[in-house]
Amino acid sequence: MSDDSPLKERVEEEFEEEDANLNKLVETLMESFLRSNSNYGAITDIETDIDRVYNLVRECIEKRKMEVYALKIDDRILLSKTNEEFSDLYEVIKECSDLQIKKDMIEIWDDAKNKILHLLVVPIRKHFPLRYKSPRQKLEIIKKISSMTWSAD
Repeated sequence: MSDDSPLKERVEEEFEEEDANLNKLVETLMESFLRSNSNYGAITDIETDIDRVYNLVRECIEKRKMEVYALKIDDRILLSKTNEEFSDLYEVIKECSDLQIKKDMIEIWDDAKNKILHLLVVPIRKHFPLRYKSPRQKLEIIKKISSMTWSAD
């Protein structure tokens, strides 16, 4: 997992933000994510309406039939590609982490050694690794995620 560095930084050379509209930026970010070797990404440092950007990301995923799931948490959008090895990953997470929450479609596992919360959306086989810095931040993340409404769309 990367250290949550924004995808935006990865595409700065191929895209100049001030010369294009938000749709083009989102499409460029999504294409860059698809080309990357990582199954996880984050769109952060958004200086416009986060809900508008999130909706554009979801539209882009749907329009292009990408096997990507987007999740908005606070002021960032997390991305997860379909992982063919989800079952193997799930087993490793269960061995190395402690289950914190199992609710509706989600499970949250805590890898305390590496300070990573593993958010699993089990029915759609998606994994979002979320780093935390302190026990307080961990609890805040768990509280936010557990209060969200979940659907498999």
